[in-house]
Amino acid sequence: MKTKKVFMLMLALVFTVAVLSGCGAIGKVGTAPNGSEVAIEKATMKFIQDSNAGKYQVLSTEELNTWVTEKKDMIIIDTMPADSFAKGHIPGAVNAELPMTVIADATDAQKDAFIELLGQDKNKPIVVYCGFVACARSHLGAVVAMEQGFTNVYRVPGGIVAWQEAGYTVEK
Repeated sequence: MKTKKVFMLMLALVFTVAVLSGCGAIGKVGTAPNGSEVAIEKATMKFIQDSNAGKYQVLSTEELNTWVTEKKDMIIIDTMPADSFAKGHIPGAVNAELPMTVIADATDAQKDAFIELLGQDKNKPIVVYCGFVACARSHLGAVVAMEQGFTNVYRVPGGIVAWQEAGYTVEK
């Protein structure tokens, strides 16, 4: 059931982007700035596979903005390197860098720092993001949170790039 829900969410997201970006408009076809859908499709398919395997939830940039605006009680973790975090991050986010590859590539210090940020409340919403859809750092973070027994784990597909493109406020 969750697999179907995630798939439908991603399908709706891709369709919405296509419609809003002028799908079929003269001079530009598709959602990619360069007109190539291959990279977008590849990233989308990987994202769907990762989220299905990780069994975490997906949260849109727009919905996260609503949560931030409403000051929802949650933990937002930016999994990008510290220098990227310092350049701008989602308001209220904390930073714990994770690798772009697999969790086995994370140092013990990286894993411990991430786990420490999760806190003790296993029911508190945990929101994890990285740079953009094709970035795997947030997937690793969401999987670690699930493995630690957290029950409300969310991954934001577009990361900080989508947040900024939407025109939302960033903290530095």
